[in-house]
Amino acid sequence: MAGDRIMMGLDIGSCMTRAVIGSVSRDGQLMIDALCEKPSEGVRSGSILNIEQALKVVNSVINEAELQAGVEINAAVLGVGGDHIVGIPSNGVVPINNMEQEVKRDDIFRSIDVAKAVDLPRDKEILHVLVQEFIVDSRAGIKDPIDMTGHRLESKVLLIGGNSSVCQNQRKCVQKAGLQVQRVMLQAVADSEVVLSAEEKEMGTILINIGGGTTNMIAYNQGGPVYAGGVALGGEAVTNDIAYILNKPKQLAEQIKCEYGSCYVPSVSPEEVVLIPQVGGMPPERIAKKALAEIIEPRMAEIFIMLQSKLEKLNIQKGFGGGVVLVGGGSMLSGVADLASEIFRMPARVGFPEAMGGLDRSYINPQYSTVLGLLKSEAKKVAIVNSSNSKKDKEPRAVFGKIKGLFGRLF
Repeated sequence: MAGDRIMMGLDIGSCMTRAVIGSVSRDGQLMIDALCEKPSEGVRSGSILNIEQALKVVNSVINEAELQAGVEINAAVLGVGGDHIVGIPSNGVVPINNMEQEVKRDDIFRSIDVAKAVDLPRDKEILHVLVQEFIVDSRAGIKDPIDMTGHRLESKVLLIGGNSSVCQNQRKCVQKAGLQVQRVMLQAVADSEVVLSAEEKEMGTILINIGGGTTNMIAYNQGGPVYAGGVALGGEAVTNDIAYILNKPKQLAEQIKCEYGSCYVPSVSPEEVVLIPQVGGMPPERIAKKALAEIIEPRMAEIFIMLQSKLEKLNIQKGFGGGVVLVGGGSMLSGVADLASEIFRMPARVGFPEAMGGLDRSYINPQYSTVLGLLKSEAKKVAIVNSSNSKKDKEPRAVFGKIKGLFGRLF
């Protein structure tokens, strides 16, 4: 459609590299034009270890997506995650100096700039500045301070930092593929764009993406993010355990995990037996499904316990009325919600990305939440900018109205 903006989201994961192309109308309506994926190479635990191997896959995915969509892309939104991600709480305080003593947009930007002025480790770079709340004088819990009267504005934010070399290697790989990196975005933030509602963020929800080599987590409370991070363990660790204990090739172990695996032993009947294929034409091997679950459960429990301990160390354990939401390929494992519920001691469910125009139903699947979220986030920004520009002359205050309440997405 004339006037539509064409965009790409690119997620270079430990197991799969995915690209999605979509067109965004001036009012922010997103239409998915192509979604392609290939097994990753040269990537481990969310970090590129061999740029040439990773580049080969990235080129293939981009070319196939462009062919499907019938367009040529020159820039992409890039997702990153892993155990190198850190969330650093910060705050910035500024005086309100204008004649009306009203909070203006510039006051908010000044307070956020102050909040960003922290000493990060030399190997870290800021990826996001996510607003938690604003405080005007002594009034806390404010989401939208514009035009409020006061003398002092405080912005409480969560700075999202990532390892500079990890992020730079991702950028370099994309640039070698002939694309500009439009923005680097935390994978967990992208997940939340298409899986969590505003009500769930307000209630307090922990969102966990169980990938192949990493597991990422972001926690929301009262509408704002209170934690972001990850661990260098994922579904591949479970596959490796099965391969080692059952003495099977890794590819067969992955198949066994996906077809017969469960990570919650109490839900598996002791009488249930599965047939495990053998290599070399040997007859299938019979194994109790409960025995397979006893291999899988400890590793999945370890992942959840590691994440829970990160929240406990920061004393972030209460206020999660929305429970735990699980996405990523690992969330498709049977019993995963039951195990997460038991460890986190709160309700848990598997989350699915929202339906979008042009998106085949087969992609409304937890493992595609990140790549779809990258595109959804950019579509929202396009809608905000276009709406503000279209009303700038006739309704100058409407520009501020569109900005109100949107700072969490803008930063």
